[in-house]
Amino acid sequence: MGGVNAWIQTLVLIVVLGLLAGVLRWAFGNDRRAVPDYTGDDFGLLNEVAVVPTEEAARVLAKRLRTAGIKATAVRGAEPGAYRVMVFPVDVPDAKLLLRDV
Repeated sequence: MGGVNAWIQTLVLIVVLGLLAGVLRWAFGNDRRAVPDYTGDDFGLLNEVAVVPTEEAARVLAKRLRTAGIKATAVRGAEPGAYRVMVFPVDVPDAKLLLRDV
């Protein structure tokens, strides 16, 4: 009787480990993103709404957007002397409209 119990325990362990592996693969194993971009042009979810030549100008524009309730950040671009104002995709139309007058 002890041999049958050991087989059942082993089978249950294999099934539980298989289910765990399946759940982990479902949760973490389907990453289809491209290879990371190390050039400095990949800002994830953020989209560019303005490019200006100085850091101070980028900070002023980002502050103007934040004052209007739009989450914005100023970052240095890959090319020298270019600073970008970045916002989330949902805020791009409003940000461009607000910065159009500048």
